[in-house]
Amino acid sequence: MRRKVRRRTIVIGLILTLVLAGTVFTAGRALDYMEVVNTYWRVHDEVLYPTDSGRYYIDLFWRQNTELCSLILEHGQVKDDGLPIILQFEPGLRALVDGEGDNVRITDVMVDRVQTYLDLLVSLGSPELGAAIQAERARTPLDQFRGMTFEEARLMLVGMPEVPAPPPASHDIPQESTLTPCSTGTP
Repeated sequence: MRRKVRRRTIVIGLILTLVLAGTVFTAGRALDYMEVVNTYWRVHDEVLYPTDSGRYYIDLFWRQNTELCSLILEHGQVKDDGLPIILQFEPGLRALVDGEGDNVRITDVMVDRVQTYLDLLVSLGSPELGAAIQAERARTPLDQFRGMTFEEARLMLVGMPEVPAPPPASHDIPQESTLTPCSTGTP
């Protein structure tokens, strides 16, 4: 069972990679999106970090970050189509980290947008990125998340925390003049 869940987590890892890559990009407009950025950091700290599967997502983000950032910078459509996904998922993710993930459902529109976005990345990205996305979509069909609550999705994909959550991190965002659109380093 553990192996099956681990495979499923890769698809969500790719989705979170896309979402987090866009969040890094939007950090340049941090004042406009401060609540959104804070929500995604809380997901990192409170949902992902405390589980093996979640830490896998974090590693996946940093492995894919360089190419995703390049796609964001080179193709305006990647940024333009990604930002609405980030904003659409934020209320559900905020409910999740606030302990109310059972009250918000993943909608058909959310799944459809992610599917379309992944198609865009496959068409514009490297053959390696395309192959990874296609393989993971085959292993974990995103349609299964339609109507699922954010809490149900979390339990299915990363499970319950396995280690204590780290203390709340202060993810101070530097002044706009010091920001770069995408980070290529490690956390």
